[in-house]
Order: sequence, then C-alpha cells, then structure tokens
Amino acid sequence: MRLGAGQSQQQRQQQQGKVDPKIILTSHVLQLSSYELETLIESELIENPALEWIEDQSDPITDEEILSQVAPAELKTSEYSYDTQKSTPADAGTAPDWVDLTADTESLPDFLTGQLRVALAKKDWHVIDYLVGSLDDNGYLKTSVEEVALHCEITLEEAEAAIKLLQSCEPPGVGAADLQECLSLQLRNPKTEAERLARVLLVKYWDELVTRSLSAIQKKSQAPEELIEEALAVILELQPFPVESLNTGHDHLEVKSNPARPDLKIRHTETGWEIESFGPSSHNLRVASAYTTRLAKLKTQTGDTADEKRHILEQIASAERFLEALGNRQSHLKRIGEHLIESQAGFLKTGDYLFLKPLTRSQLAKDIDLHESTVSRATAEKYLQIATGEVVPFEVLFKPALRIQKMIEEILLHENPNSPLSDEQISKILAEKGVRVARRTVNKYRDRNRLLSSRYRRTA
Repeated sequence: MRLGAGQSQQQRQQQQGKVDPKIILTSHVLQLSSYELETLIESELIENPALEWIEDQSDPITDEEILSQVAPAELKTSEYSYDTQKSTPADAGTAPDWVDLTADTESLPDFLTGQLRVALAKKDWHVIDYLVGSLDDNGYLKTSVEEVALHCEITLEEAEAAIKLLQSCEPPGVGAADLQECLSLQLRNPKTEAERLARVLLVKYWDELVTRSLSAIQKKSQAPEELIEEALAVILELQPFPVESLNTGHDHLEVKSNPARPDLKIRHTETGWEIESFGPSSHNLRVASAYTTRLAKLKTQTGDTADEKRHILEQIASAERFLEALGNRQSHLKRIGEHLIESQAGFLKTGDYLFLKPLTRSQLAKDIDLHESTVSRATAEKYLQIATGEVVPFEVLFKPALRIQKMIEEILLHENPNSPLSDEQISKILAEKGVRVARRTVNKYRDRNRLLSSRYRRTA
C-alpha cells in the first residue's frame, strides 16, 4: 500500500510538473514589446518554413489617383508651379536650385552615431545603436553596464569601454547615469584652477553640494573660500540636461524627441474610442499553403510516408501554436485597453495626471477576468499612446508615486523661470489639486527625477 501510494503521488507530481507548451509560448509572446515581437517573428519565420508572412498585394491608392477621379482640374498645374518644376527631371544644361542642395537637419541619434562609428569597427556598431537607443530625452543613459553586456553579447569590460566612448562625445555630459556624473563629465578636461576644484567637489563632496554645506566643503577640501566660490560658480554654469546645449552649441542639429515605441494605442475620434495594438499580429501570418497542400496529398498516398507526415504535422502544429499565441496577445491588450477607456477616460483624453484614478494590476485582472500574472506580463515595460499623442509607460497607471512625479514635472514646466517654486509651494499646489504630500516627499520625487532645486533652477 505504501509503495502504491508513493507511485501515485510521484505520478501526480510528474503530471503537475508538465506545463502545456501553448501556455509557455503565450506567456512569452505576451511579455514582449512590439519591437521584441518583430524580432521573434523574424526568427520564427526562419526556423519554421510552415509559417509564412502574408504579403499585401494591393498597392496603396495615391493622392493623384484620387484627384483624377474626384477633382481632375486640381491636377492641372501652372507653368510657374515650383513643385511641378522641382519634380520634373532637369535637362543636362539646367543648374540645380541651391535650395535643393541644402542638407537635412540631423537628429541627436544620428549626430552621436556619426561620432561613435568613426572610433569603432563595423562589427561593434550594434553596441552603438543599443547605447544611443537607451538614452532618454535629456541625454541620460537609462541602462546599466550589465544590461549592455548581456544584450550586446560582449564582456563587461567592453561594455564599460563603449559607455566611456559615448560619454566622450558631444554634447558634454551625454551618456551619464545621473546628474552628478553628467556635471563631472562636463569638467573632464578642466583648464583653470576653479574648474579643477569644481570637478573635485562634484566627485568627492557631492552630498555636501546637494545640502549646500559650504562650511563642510571648506573644511574637507581645505581650499580657500574665494576659490570655492569660483568653483561653485563654475558648477552653476554647467548644463544639467546635456541635450539642451545642442540648441545653442549646434545650430545645424534638430533635437528630436524619441519617445518609446508604444505597444498599445488608444485614440478618441468623432465616432468614439479606437484601440490599436502595435506590432505584427496573427492576421499578418498564416500556415504556409505549400505545407497544407503537401499534407493533404500525403494522406491520399500509400507507402512509407509516415516520417514526412510526422515532420509536416509537427511544423504545422508549431506554426498554429505561434499564431494562437499572437492572437491571445492581441486579445489581451485589447481587453486591457477597453477597461482603461472605462476607468481612465479623463486621463486618456487629456493626458492630465490629475485625472488618473487609483488602479492596481490585481484589480485590473479581476475586472477583465484574467490572471494577475497575465496582466503583469501584458503591461510590464510596455508603453501606451493616449489620445493626445503622448506615449506613457503603463507603470504610471499602477503606481501613485509616478503620478505625483509627473504632476510635479508639469508644475515645474509651467513655472516662472525668474521665480522658481520652492518644494513647499509645489506641495501647496498639489494640495489644491487634491493630492496631499509633504514638502519632504516633493523633494524626494524631484530628486528622483533629477529636477534641480529652486535655487539651482533660478541660475541654471
């Protein structure tokens, strides 16, 4: 009896240990971003020939074709039309218009990539692309050395060297991990005694600088008081947001905002709300017709075709599992979007974080009848584009602290630069909007977002 009970228990444990491959694949596909999903699909198309991409055979209708039907007169252009002249092939003896020779504006990623590719071999350019893509709108690097090494499949030493190379680029301070490193990078080549002391203060006495403990700085550095004042003046002239220096230092550059790629888009039109999930879906793929045709033919044949049948069936089953996983991903994101429309319509319409209502992943999962882990995978490290066009991380929907941080950012964005708001004043403005937080909390959130104090914002 004991032996039989042990065998029964072991069988149950083995059964419980087996997880359906569909569930594993669905979970994996669900947690991917739209960019990662495209990479996975490319890999799947290569590995499984039973899966094929559906090519769009229809050519898009051009504006000229539409005008030729509804307003043919609009196609008749004057002989003095500049656009017509520009689109007409030039004769051999015709000199080009100087306007046509002007260079396009250069974006920040292009500007940095151009500097870095000169210093690295072509085989290492993928590291450059990853680093540049990991910069936020202010020029700070939002990834760690370990993540760079893991993602780019290089050693930690190589990752550190690549980051240092990025930090040596223009504008000064780009690629820094935090404000302290950003400011010290701008003084990596000090020319005066005041600049050298300023770099020392930034590296060794950062805590004293933040708390403005001038007496502690003088005591520890043993530097003359006048020289310390000169060093502080140098620090105040540094750029806390390195990308902003491009507006004055490089007039030929166009600083483009590169928001994260959204995974879900919710927009409001005259006919109502619309939900769109980004990235390929199950509608873009199908089981290859050659495989289904061959399988049907094998079923009518006699002879030793068992191995070929088994191979084709396995490939088709794998393709169908992948298509089902893609369909589930799209379905789950749509259900999440529909619930957000019901619960967060004010925020989705206006982008004002004041309208964000308290929401947790567990509550969302309960409301749409999904497991909490499913909702977590569907929203973790993903981004949502709301009706205003703004792209925000899903995290802001579930973390009240992020909501407050965003509100503080918005308040500072509209403050008078000649009379910056103190943390106490920010706390009172938040209270007027129904959000009660202490001055110390405002200070903590402001520091977390690398936002300077009112004193430094006045002089920045």
